[in-house]
Amino acid sequence: MDTFYALEPEEGIRFGTKWAYADLVAPTNRGNCQYCPVCGGPVSGKKWLPPHRIKLSSAKPEKWGDFVWGAGFPLLVSDRFREIYHAEGLSGIAEFSPPVEIVRVGRSKSGDFPAPPPLYRLIHVPWGGANQDDAASGLTHELPEKITCTYCRNDFTWTKQNGVIIEEGSWDGTDIFKPRAAPVSFMVSERFKKIAEANGFKNIWLIPSEKYGYDERRKGLWYVND
Repeated sequence: MDTFYALEPEEGIRFGTKWAYADLVAPTNRGNCQYCPVCGGPVSGKKWLPPHRIKLSSAKPEKWGDFVWGAGFPLLVSDRFREIYHAEGLSGIAEFSPPVEIVRVGRSKSGDFPAPPPLYRLIHVPWGGANQDDAASGLTHELPEKITCTYCRNDFTWTKQNGVIIEEGSWDGTDIFKPRAAPVSFMVSERFKKIAEANGFKNIWLIPSEKYGYDERRKGLWYVND
């Protein structure tokens, strides 16, 4: 049986002080969502379109991770990650954007940075690289009568689940993917995890999928189910 991991920022902290996070800088243009191929309903937020302009929360180089999190975009990755991704033959990212424009780091404006920050790129991972096994994940929810599409199951509200278990045979084999009907932004393969550990990628947390619990009544929604 394949082993998978939920991909989150280190210690689950998206906006912290250990690692720099990103804020979007205007103009922030938006495109289309991703849509369910069966019912046509939206299964993602609207895509962030160029120009990609950001502000990093810290000017300290030791706080610039390989993964940069924030709000209003899926994930930014360093060029170091991109080079290793290609060199190792990892799969699942359909697009790396051109480098985003960093207009501020901490209190310093562009042209006055204490050190040049890494090149960061927005990644696009298509939705639907696997399917969640709802029963094995311990999913319980209210108003099941509102489920109108059994493929995306995107029109009902999760209440609680004990983990994210991938349906046997549904994974498309990619190393980073977005499962259908799962309350997680990204999942990765065992191979991705080994490469991440070997290269010391900064500001990620790989949580065994069976321990990735979710409860919409809980602050923060997701938690590690020990």
